[in-house]
Amino acid sequence: MPVSSDTPTCKLVVMFGLVALTALGILSLSWHGSLLDRYEFRQLQTALGAYWIVQDGWQWNYLLPLFGPPWSVPMEFPTYQLLVATLHTITGLPLEQAGRLTSITALFLTLPAVYDLLAVTGLRRSRRLIVLALILSSPVYLFYGRTFMIETTALCLAVWFLAFFRRALLNAHPGWIAAATLAATFAALTKITTFVVFAFPAVALALAALAAARLRPDPRGPILRSLCAALIPVLIAFALTWWWISHSDMVKDSTPFTGFLTARELRAWNFGPVTLRADWSYWVKLQENLVGYNLAEGAIALALLCVPFATRTIRGMAGIALLGFFSGPLIFANLYHIHDYYYAANSLLLTGAAGLLLAAVWDDPRFPRGTNWLCLGLMLAFQWHAFYRGYYSHHRNPAPSPPAIAGLIRDTVPAEDVVLIYGADWNPLLPYYSQRRALMVPGERENETEVLDVILAQLPPRRIAAMIIHGEKLLARPEFIQERAQRFHLAPAPFARSGLDALHLPAGVTPASPVAATTLERQTLPAEEAFNQALKPADPASLDLSIFNPAPIIIRSGYGVNSASLNGHTVLNAHAPSELFFRPAPGASQVHAIVGLPDTAFAADSPAVTDGISVEIYARQSTSLKQRLYHRELDPARQVSDRGPQTVRLDLPDGFEGELIFRLGNGPKGDPTNDWAYWGEVKIR
Repeated sequence: MPVSSDTPTCKLVVMFGLVALTALGILSLSWHGSLLDRYEFRQLQTALGAYWIVQDGWQWNYLLPLFGPPWSVPMEFPTYQLLVATLHTITGLPLEQAGRLTSITALFLTLPAVYDLLAVTGLRRSRRLIVLALILSSPVYLFYGRTFMIETTALCLAVWFLAFFRRALLNAHPGWIAAATLAATFAALTKITTFVVFAFPAVALALAALAAARLRPDPRGPILRSLCAALIPVLIAFALTWWWISHSDMVKDSTPFTGFLTARELRAWNFGPVTLRADWSYWVKLQENLVGYNLAEGAIALALLCVPFATRTIRGMAGIALLGFFSGPLIFANLYHIHDYYYAANSLLLTGAAGLLLAAVWDDPRFPRGTNWLCLGLMLAFQWHAFYRGYYSHHRNPAPSPPAIAGLIRDTVPAEDVVLIYGADWNPLLPYYSQRRALMVPGERENETEVLDVILAQLPPRRIAAMIIHGEKLLARPEFIQERAQRFHLAPAPFARSGLDALHLPAGVTPASPVAATTLERQTLPAEEAFNQALKPADPASLDLSIFNPAPIIIRSGYGVNSASLNGHTVLNAHAPSELFFRPAPGASQVHAIVGLPDTAFAADSPAVTDGISVEIYARQSTSLKQRLYHRELDPARQVSDRGPQTVRLDLPDGFEGELIFRLGNGPKGDPTNDWAYWGEVKIR
């Protein structure tokens, strides 16, 4: 709670500049990493749309070639994708970096609109920078502000609508009304759930304008102008958005495999059941998202300390911002409950309210000199620490590389042909990285041959040039694979196998790029197969599994496993290579584990020592390929810090449901000598 001196403007300008540079530094982390860091499904879907806009140009029914002709599954209006494609084409910047730069630019372009909106508060111009600094410190913006997603573009458009809307209410000039209408329309088309969040602030501005108009000597004219300025942008935006949703649903209804993505089918998914809002776990999750990804506990406490000293007007404005913030998770309860990236729409209102309270008492003479700077510094420190304890793990543990089998598809399947994919639902991972059109059979509809025939009838004969079988369930059905391979004139034996993916090609096909094929053959596919072949299932009945919560459902090892005591603690000796499979309760969010190598594995007087092990954790969900969440190399013989028990802490993707695979691998040379690894504890909650 701030302070007595009237801070010179230049100091606050310097402060904001430093915060902005810090934010840019954080946003540039993992700049060249893959899109497989967090919510890969959403990032890849957006990137796939942008990629095909680059390839085939703009069209109303923009391409998302996942389900066969007409190769379009229009979701949101592709404002962001068009911007990314244009930037990529003009500058030559790689598509993924163009996507990241577009997101970052949109985030920073939001700030001038916020600065203009803060004029309603009566704050001095330099004090508005305090609010902008707090907004930039939001962990959700520091992470999702650099992802290949539409979030910050939709936010930017929505906030600029609000800024133009305020101007139009003050002066109902056609130019301001047109600007507000244009921004509102693109904001709603780009992401309607973001646009709706700003309804409360917009209503508050409109009511304030109408109240002011009523005080005029002849109120009828001012009231009519205010109503026009308020209603025209919103009505046009919603009308055009309704048209777009109806049009996109019509396109989705034109192919048998995409009806489940229409707005009517997704209504329950978007809003969630009414009972969800009365569920205690919903509010616990909301609180975790609030302090973990938006405004840290310490920053909230400092903002609350400012409340009694702020003016009634400022408190009211902060309250309106909070109503806007909570409107998002209350209206679209299921979306916010499952996906933390939805908070990119409303985090600005929460952090902005905190910044507004601090700025309102910045020059209050009742507090000791320097208290204002101390509070601001602490709030920023709390925010950056929240980012570090949450999202930073995705930079500390780099995202996996694109799947090598996608490169093999690119080398073996002609650009004009189609890949048929069973078992991967509609995950765009392989279609995006292989840069090929896909015919994906969603859900568990692989036996709906008549539905597939309807789609195939729209393709030229023999256009299916490859087939991917994904998942243990389908890979365990050789008769299904043989029948499909025969039908599409493909070899029944897989051309390549990687993890849970088997690629089937016509007999005699060879890759267009021998070097790429050799790399894949020698380094990726056989390594995975050799690892799996080296493991045998273990009988858990003889093991002490009390150190695990939940207990592993499968244990596999190349040298056997056994329970033992190490330094007075129960451990599971799991000589590498080995794997533990867990199926945590739905919604599990955190992993805590202890892993290590005993001192005897690298004792100096031993005739042989370990050359280290790899520790990896993979996630496998029903609608996703296996994704590596954690990787670390332990080499205690050469790294002192790798000796003794090592702690693994990992945040799971929101709404996680599926299996976790804890893998211990041999060292860099694949040498299993003295790789006597152990698990000391695994807690998944």
